[in-house]
Amino acid sequence: MKIYKMEEYADGDNSIHIFLENKTIEEPLHSHNFIEIVYTLQGKATHYIDGTEYSISRGDMLFMNYGCSHRFIGEGDLAFINICFSPEILGEKIIVQENAFALLAFNSFNEMRAEAEGGKITFYAKERDEIENILYSMLSENTEKSALYIPLLENYLNIIITKMLRKSKLGLGDEALNGVWKELSDYIDENLGADLKLSTLARKCFYNPSYFSRIFKEKFGTSPVEYISRRRVDYAVKLLRETALTIDDIAAKVGFSDRSSFYSAFAKYRNQTPSEFRKEKRK
Repeated sequence: MKIYKMEEYADGDNSIHIFLENKTIEEPLHSHNFIEIVYTLQGKATHYIDGTEYSISRGDMLFMNYGCSHRFIGEGDLAFINICFSPEILGEKIIVQENAFALLAFNSFNEMRAEAEGGKITFYAKERDEIENILYSMLSENTEKSALYIPLLENYLNIIITKMLRKSKLGLGDEALNGVWKELSDYIDENLGADLKLSTLARKCFYNPSYFSRIFKEKFGTSPVEYISRRRVDYAVKLLRETALTIDDIAAKVGFSDRSSFYSAFAKYRNQTPSEFRKEKRK
């Protein structure tokens, strides 16, 4: 499967790439290391994003996270605009206090919450005209590259994302946000043995690590590193009780890089070593 990379398209320091495609094409299965927004100007197409099918026409906008699998088949006189940008730009330049939590809910590990069908948002009438005017302005700025065009593109992108958030009816309601945080904690629990570095989780949520760490601590009362370490120890306790796996095997299974770090974390949260805990439970 082909992987498209942002560095192949971005110019210099610009982390946003926007282009217009006005021909009917069929794009085979691919992935990319950037976030992609696709807006359909005319014609129809069928998109497949991580195996889910979306039928789109004029006014439809798709939001795709980096790393997802994507292919599409165009129909008729198809024309669409693509905005491609790196995940980091959201955490560094697009996210503001007013949309930070809503944006986390917006993607929530690649499951977009829209009013209609999954990952598709549809703009009608006046809203559609406004979106298209913004997109054409972005295309013009990207082509002409006049002074300060990069921050202008970033501001336009902020408006696009804000309009998508508004259209998808995402606000700062406790119910929506609690659902997002639960998905995040579930994701951590299901991937304790995998790469759960702060930078990895922050990237999945579109935040820079320092901002992500701050809002995580506000919600869970502890830093991401501490939270993950404690959950790994909790999982290790379960394995020590219920399995005959060796200490080293358990350390690796729950995500500790070596025996020393496992013993240190276990002693911190359980006030004893894994060996002492297992021996005590056997008695």
